[in-house]
Amino acid sequence: MNDIADKHQIVRRHMGQLIFDLKRGFLQFAALALIHQGAKYAYEIKAEILTITNGLFDIDRNNLYKKLRSLEKDGILKSYAEPSAQGANRKYYALTPFGKKLLDEMYSLLRPVMDTFRKANKS
Repeated sequence: MNDIADKHQIVRRHMGQLIFDLKRGFLQFAALALIHQGAKYAYEIKAEILTITNGLFDIDRNNLYKKLRSLEKDGILKSYAEPSAQGANRKYYALTPFGKKLLDEMYSLLRPVMDTFRKANKS
């Protein structure tokens, strides 16, 4: 393999790892931020994440369900069923007051970090 092909392969590997790491840490924050806009069901959250990230973060459905159940168990989310025109009831998730507080804490942590990187890249 030539040097350019090797470098492209290395870049792809590192970008793949970055995307994997980001998806892992991103899911909880993204789900809470989207649910903060209004109650949502799991498929809706998955579809919105895919749209917002231009297809980059195709969240595994099983991981999303596990995360939503965990957040509900911890009192961060509450759920309720609503009838669906497609058949079975849909389970909607909404933030609890505790969940809203957690999301505010997440924003408080992320804003300065993002601002620092933004400023560093402008220098």
